[in-house]
Amino acid sequence: MMKKIGLLSIILLLNGCMTLKGDYRLVALDENGNDLAPKVQMLAQGTGIYRSKIVLCKAFPKATVRIYDTRTNEELKGKSPRKCR
Repeated sequence: MMKKIGLLSIILLLNGCMTLKGDYRLVALDENGNDLAPKVQMLAQGTGIYRSKIVLCKAFPKATVRIYDTRTNEELKGKSPRKCR
């Protein structure tokens, strides 16, 4: 039982230490899917996506923010889309 608890603790700690790497493009969309800032390209590196998302949500409080990997153009799973409050 103690081995299982120890292993589970290590797994949880390792998951908490993982960071995002790469370059990302963030897009703010309205409820109809229209880009709210079509002339602006918001780029972020790694964990900078969190700050960038906050900035977009302050500028567009009811927007949905989508995050794309600039290399693959795929949406970032688990982090996108996010609805601003």
